[in-house]
Amino acid sequence: MMTSKHKWSIAFIVILVAVYLVLLFVQKGNDDTEIIEIYFADRITAAHKILIDEYNQLNKGKIKVVPIDFPNFDFSTNERKEVLARSLRGTGDGIDLFAVDIIWVQRFAKWCEPLDKYFTEDEKKRILPQALASCYSQGELVAVPLDLVQGIMYYREDLLKELENGEEIINKISNDITWEEFLKIHTSLKRANPFYIYPAADYEGLICSYIELVLSLKLNYFEEHGFNFEKPEAEKALQLLADLVNRYKATPGEVTKYTEIPSYQHFIKNDGFFIRGWPSYDKDFRDFPVNIEKEKKLKKAPLPHFNEGEPTSVFGGWNLMISKFSDKKKEVVDFVKFLLSDKSQEIFFRESGYYPITNKIYEDSSYSKKYPELLQIRKLLTSGVHRPAHEDYTRYSKIMSSYIVQAINNELSVKDALRMITSSIQLEKNVVKEF
Repeated sequence: MMTSKHKWSIAFIVILVAVYLVLLFVQKGNDDTEIIEIYFADRITAAHKILIDEYNQLNKGKIKVVPIDFPNFDFSTNERKEVLARSLRGTGDGIDLFAVDIIWVQRFAKWCEPLDKYFTEDEKKRILPQALASCYSQGELVAVPLDLVQGIMYYREDLLKELENGEEIINKISNDITWEEFLKIHTSLKRANPFYIYPAADYEGLICSYIELVLSLKLNYFEEHGFNFEKPEAEKALQLLADLVNRYKATPGEVTKYTEIPSYQHFIKNDGFFIRGWPSYDKDFRDFPVNIEKEKKLKKAPLPHFNEGEPTSVFGGWNLMISKFSDKKKEVVDFVKFLLSDKSQEIFFRESGYYPITNKIYEDSSYSKKYPELLQIRKLLTSGVHRPAHEDYTRYSKIMSSYIVQAINNELSVKDALRMITSSIQLEKNVVKEF
């Protein structure tokens, strides 16, 4: 069901495009030179602004990129997906280029221009294979990566250093720590501060935490079992998420109401020790800081993993797709290639905290000298895993998150939640729904 917020969002996009079309018509009457305007929908970060301004200046009088913003504080990921989908169902509502969560590619492919003919094999080889892997649908390139992130853990360095064995803990979590060892730290602390926070509202962020636990235990889980979650690995993964709240009291119960932003706010305000997040957090909240002094004390580390499992963290990020309704495809491709240049990717990393998606930035030592964090990122990339690429993944994910939240809230047993997920997904497979 469409909320009033979604209606206003779509109306805003339509009005914005209409206004620009009117201005363009007026300009045509006064100027013989036609400026091609590209409408680009994304969350417009500091890096976006710099690069859009630069591209517009380089192409002044010929091409102008017009941003359509989806601010994090106004749109959840799911809301953004719904607004974009409704806009594209007709004839695109004037959108030429838009960014999609990497798990949306399969669902949006039917509205997008195939891209193989625009990108040579050498151009594709410039891109990180981990990033390019999410850009295909039925073997065809339908998107290109704009940025990449993966699940990591932040910790308050100052709080840990106050502990007698603080340096030892920091060394351990910075290299390789199991969940079993991690929970022993919690037992030894005997502090009232929240120990570990992960966003656990009924949304995709919760599924990221769950799937990286499942894949830690069995990397080929989805290839072998599909969306059948009545398996030992699936049960062990969900049991941990529930136990963190109910058994170990390491995670506050409020997390089942929190997406990324409120979980981060709770973490900072209540002096939490650890939080599951994305590597862009230290840039995401720059314009809306919770507490600047505390946020300066945050450091990054890999996520814990099961003793019998592999280190894993789910990839996230955004891919670019070109609307098949656009009549400016040549110009849009030119802008996309501008965004994929090493220079542009360095700006995305420096200003917005996203992983660069070009190989050269990781291989050229001049970049790592300038940004030492790239060495840590290169290592983290080896443990990155993708959520299953499936046309109906977003529907199945909604089912999963609904029952997983109930298990964490102790409203359903872990076994019952997984049984309900599996049977509901099987039922969903047999029902044809409009996206």
